[in-house]
Amino acid sequence: MSVSLVLLGAGYTLTRLAVAEARAGREVLAATRDSARREVLERAGARVTSLEDALTRTAGAHVVVSIPPDAGLDVQVAEALARQPPSRLVYLSSTGVYGGARGHVDEDTPVEPASPTARARIDAESRYLPLGAVVLRIAGIYGPERSTLARLLAGAVRLPERGGGRISRIHVDDLVEALRVALLHGEPGALYCVADDRPAPQEETVSWLCQRVGVPLPPRVPLESLHESLRGDRAVSNARLKTLGWRPRYPDYAAGFTSLLEAEGRGGGPGPLTVRRLLAEDAETFWALRLRGLEEHPEAFGASLAEDSALPMETVRSRLVGPAQVVLGAFDGARLVGVAGLQRAGGQKHAHTGVVWGMYVAPEARSRGLGRRLLTALVEEARRMAGVERLILSVAVGNGAAQGLYRTLGFRTYGVEPNALKIGGAYVDQEQMVLAL
Repeated sequence: MSVSLVLLGAGYTLTRLAVAEARAGREVLAATRDSARREVLERAGARVTSLEDALTRTAGAHVVVSIPPDAGLDVQVAEALARQPPSRLVYLSSTGVYGGARGHVDEDTPVEPASPTARARIDAESRYLPLGAVVLRIAGIYGPERSTLARLLAGAVRLPERGGGRISRIHVDDLVEALRVALLHGEPGALYCVADDRPAPQEETVSWLCQRVGVPLPPRVPLESLHESLRGDRAVSNARLKTLGWRPRYPDYAAGFTSLLEAEGRGGGPGPLTVRRLLAEDAETFWALRLRGLEEHPEAFGASLAEDSALPMETVRSRLVGPAQVVLGAFDGARLVGVAGLQRAGGQKHAHTGVVWGMYVAPEARSRGLGRRLLTALVEEARRMAGVERLILSVAVGNGAAQGLYRTLGFRTYGVEPNALKIGGAYVDQEQMVLAL
């Protein structure tokens, strides 16, 4: 019987590891406070618990620590692991510990504790290494719903006016495999850098993506205004990790992003897309996509699947017609793949306000800029409504892609409603945004 796997801080990467291991029949215990990840983990068969409980169950287990230093928990976690020593321990660090180092970077490159972030990572490593931890220093992670591609289509990417060197990256699935290899074969107390085989400048990557998805290059800004991770020129070596038998499935960004595009139905490049107003005869198709969105992303909508499933089709049709409302649909050929609604507020004192609701794009169509096209068209519809002076909308806090898209189109935040939605026993905060027309 395999040794149990205890994951401390089940975020983006460790959730993927947990799901794969639990589905393979391994006992997995995951500590996370993220309600959305809890659902994914439990559905796969992993047990979700508190950090405090997980730390009482590490003796003899395989343990991975992925708690960010800014949580201030490394001393507590390291002391607990010393009392309940695991049989194997891996700590997820970052190549950010190398600070401004340029050119070839490997495990022997001196760290640079110049920034608070780098100092915190270096200090965290020093707490786990004496416990026999295998420390993985990880380059920029990308993968489904977390990549330059997602940021590009949300309008959040900027290119430098000049300069901008090589950036090392790693696909999340290759990182998950590196974790498995480190748990089985990593040398206790050793450092391993995790990156693919081909560092590349941001401009090269973005240009390639723009061509594949059929969007223009993003705006250019001064190099100094970009995040520090985009200003350097660093080629991270994975040679030491390869001595353990690891090889990346996606050796460069082209292979990695091609897999993301193919998974979303974009392997053949952009196809014909149209955005138009939905009519009463579109009601059944519209409602099928609406219910799919409510089922897949309940945290993104104020309505519930149970309530909307019970609505008669006449009520649905009524939402598609009338001078004070409009629902737009995005079509891939004849197939509806995205929707967004606009409703003018009722009453004399609120009639100057339009409310954006129900925005949803099917996952397989999300790499084509449809969210931007839908919302841009909806803003134009609002400007044609006599007397409408502003648009408001709500977005779940933490939905970075949607928040970034709305901001690039001019929406600004005017407040956050805590515990706005309650889904089962979990709460969702909502950011309130407004656009002056």
